[in-house]
Amino acid sequence: MFDEPPKCQVCGRKIEGGELVELQMRYPKRKGFAEVKAYLKLEAKFTCDACSKSKK
Repeated sequence: MFDEPPKCQVCGRKIEGGELVELQMRYPKRKGFAEVKAYLKLEAKFTCDACSKSKK
């Protein structure tokens, strides 16, 4: 499986570890899941800090 880092939905730049991001996602129906990173990759849309500041 190719493990690519998530990308900003506005500018397409790769999101680095430890970087501040803004997320758009649905609140999960299930509780008690452990694979948080995998869930975010599948369900969330990321916006990098620079793009989120520029649209405000």
